Amino acid sequence: MNLSGMQIKIQNFGPVRNGLIDSDGYIQINDLTVFIGNQGTGKSTVAKLISTFCWLEKALFRGYVKASSLSVSTFKNKYCKYQKIDDYFTSNSYIHFIGHVYEFEYRDDKFTINHLQNENYLVPQIMYVPAERNFLSAVDRYQVLKSLPAPLYTFSEEFEKAEIAYKDGVALPLKEAKFEYNVQHKLAYISGKDYKIRLSEASSGIQSLVPLFIVSQNLAQSISKENVSSKNEISLTERKMLETEVEKILLDKNLSEDVKMASLQLVSSKFKKECFFNIVEEIEQNLYPQSQKNILFYLIELLNRTKGNRLLLNTHSPYIISYLTLAIKAKDIVDKIPDQSTELSRIVPLASCIDADRVCIYEIDDNGTIRILPACNGIPSDENLLNTLLADTNFLYGQLQEIEEDNEV
Repeated sequence: MNLSGMQIKIQNFGPVRNGLIDSDGYIQINDLTVFIGNQGTGKSTVAKLISTFCWLEKALFRGYVKASSLSVSTFKNKYCKYQKIDDYFTSNSYIHFIGHVYEFEYRDDKFTINHLQNENYLVPQIMYVPAERNFLSAVDRYQVLKSLPAPLYTFSEEFEKAEIAYKDGVALPLKEAKFEYNVQHKLAYISGKDYKIRLSEASSGIQSLVPLFIVSQNLAQSISKENVSSKNEISLTERKMLETEVEKILLDKNLSEDVKMASLQLVSSKFKKECFFNIVEEIEQNLYPQSQKNILFYLIELLNRTKGNRLLLNTHSPYIISYLTLAIKAKDIVDKIPDQSTELSRIVPLASCIDADRVCIYEIDDNGTIRILPACNGIPSDENLLNTLLADTNFLYGQLQEIEEDNEV
């Protein structure tokens, strides 16, 4: 398995109780990592921890957070609080994250950091796309709102940048739909062949898809441009300016810890990045299956654009796993039979094909136990929680038919 080098072990933290039951208990964070399971089983908890540790690793590497300042208190009450998981700790919580240049361990209410030697670390742009993203679409002039949850606040800043970047319009992965933005009035629109409406008046599916799509595209494209135009080395002058900004945020007694954390996230985005780590909650939110396929294939295309990119998805949708299976199978076929690429592209865009060894799928059961989804020749197994629910429906329908037949006169 061609893994990206990161892994995490979680036990007795929030809804995650037993951690990964396979191998040595570590969740491997691959180029494309997917978590499936019921609500409240811990999918978002795992994603939030991974996001937090990746951001801390980058902050330590860049030097705008010092290891000496990372106590167990700041880890729990600042960085975990930012994602609202600070109340998830128990007396026997255990968390071990192994990154590219740092590893972190929480055990017995102690927090330790170890610096790893790695000259090949690619500095990521980390974007956590929250499930609440459709709120930003549903409200006109969201920019004037105060007291948003910290992750949504950070995401809203990137959403506003993306809106301005695509003010002249960008095609959406929906039939003939286009996003436009009026900078003067700060109003977003969705237009089609014979209509134009405000984003706030669009369907719930479009309101969920638009922020995810344009933020992901804008960040991925900006990183691609940086990689072409520069060596991604920050100058001494830039570093001093950023350090001044960080110090100003940390010393501001009028800012809550949540707002400080969100502000630090925004300051960190000014550093040049070399890859994109996109963490998406509920990719399928309010979307018809065809639209789920379109956005999944597009996010995989963005993943494939730049070396070091990663994509992490949380989902309740069996369609997402099925469409991911198509992308894996398509890559296998195009490698074996390259002269069929034109025919194959009608099913899966060539840019959205992905090697099986770049993918990990995990499912979390209602007891908070995580297991890796088995695969056959790289294809995800049909024996997973989502497909089981579909099979249960068919079984129950059969029982209804039996009742009907037994009572026919």
